[in-house]
Amino acid sequence: MARNQKALDQRGLKTLALWLLWAAVCMSVFVQLFHQADIWDYIVYDTSRVTWVILGTFCFGVSVSFVHVAGLTWEWFCAYRLQYQLEKNGLYGAVARGRQVSNRFIAALQHIHKNGGQVDLAALSTVEFSGYIRGARFVSLLGSMMITMGLIGTVLGLTITLTGLNGALENVASDGMSVLIGLREAMSGMGLAFYTTLLGSIMGGILLRMFAYIGDNSIEALQDLLNRSCMVYAAVDLTPSVQRDFRQLDRVVEGMETRLSALTQSLQQSKAAMTDFTEEMQSLKDATRLKSSDDEIFKAIAVHRHYAKVLRYELTLQKKLASFKQRLLASMGFQAAVEKSSAENKPKD
Repeated sequence: MARNQKALDQRGLKTLALWLLWAAVCMSVFVQLFHQADIWDYIVYDTSRVTWVILGTFCFGVSVSFVHVAGLTWEWFCAYRLQYQLEKNGLYGAVARGRQVSNRFIAALQHIHKNGGQVDLAALSTVEFSGYIRGARFVSLLGSMMITMGLIGTVLGLTITLTGLNGALENVASDGMSVLIGLREAMSGMGLAFYTTLLGSIMGGILLRMFAYIGDNSIEALQDLLNRSCMVYAAVDLTPSVQRDFRQLDRVVEGMETRLSALTQSLQQSKAAMTDFTEEMQSLKDATRLKSSDDEIFKAIAVHRHYAKVLRYELTLQKKLASFKQRLLASMGFQAAVEKSSAENKPKD
C-alpha cells in the first residue's frame, strides 16, 4: 500500500495511546494514595468490605474499558483503510470484508445504494456503532455505581460512628474501657465513611469516567471520519446524477468485458479439448484398422456362424414336423401306429 496509507494507519493508535496515558495517571494516583493516605492498609483490614467492592468494580471497569478501546483501535485501522480506498476508487472500489463495524457500515451503504434505497449516513452510523456506544455507557455506569457505593459507605460509616458514640456515652460513668471501645468503634466508622467516599469519588467519578470519555470521544471521531469519507469521496455514487449513471454503466461494461474474456477463454479451452479428442479418435481408428489376412479370418468366422444358425433352424423344424405327424396320426385314429412310431423314436438302451 502507499506510503501515506501507512502514516494514516499509525494514527489509529491515538485512542489506545490516550488510554495508556490515563492508565499511567491512575497508577500514579494509586501510588500517592498508598504512600500518603495508607489506603491499602485500610482496604486490607476493612471489615465492612465496602472498599473491596469499590476496588473490584474499578478493576472490572478498567478491564471492560481496555477491551473496548482495543476494539476501537482495530476499527480505526479499518476506517483509515476504507477511507484510502474510497478516495482512490469510490464507493464500489472499497473492499468491505470482515466483521468490523467500519466494514459493515460500507457494506450496508453499498447494499442500500445497489438496491436503490435512500441513504442516511448519520442514522446508519449510529445503528452500526450502537454496540460500542453501549460499551462506553456501561463503563460510565460503573463509575456512577462506584460513586453511589462510596455514598453508601459514607452513610454506613456514619451509622457505625453514631452507634459507637452512643455506646461510649452510655458507659461514661460506669466503665472506662467500654468508653474506649465505643470511641474506637466511632473512629472506625468515620474512617469507613471518609475512605469509601474518597475511593468512590476518585476511582468512579474521575478515573473511570475519564476512561468512558476516551471511548465516547473515539466513537464519535470514528463516526465523523466515516461519514466525512462517504460524503466527500462517495458523493457521486450516493447522489443521483448523470455522472453516477455513467459510472454505473462503466462498471457494468467492465463486468461484461470480464465475463466475455472468461467465456472466450473457456471456448478456446473447449476447442483445444475437442482437437485433442479428435486426434485420439483418429489414432484409435488407425490402431484398430484391419489387414487383408484379418479380413479372410473374419469372413470364415461369419460363414461358420451362418452355417450354425441354419443347422439350428433345421433341427428345430424337424422337431416341429415330427410333433405334427404324431398329432395327425392320432387324430385319424391310428393310435397303434402312433405308439409304434413313438416306440421307434425312443432311444434304445
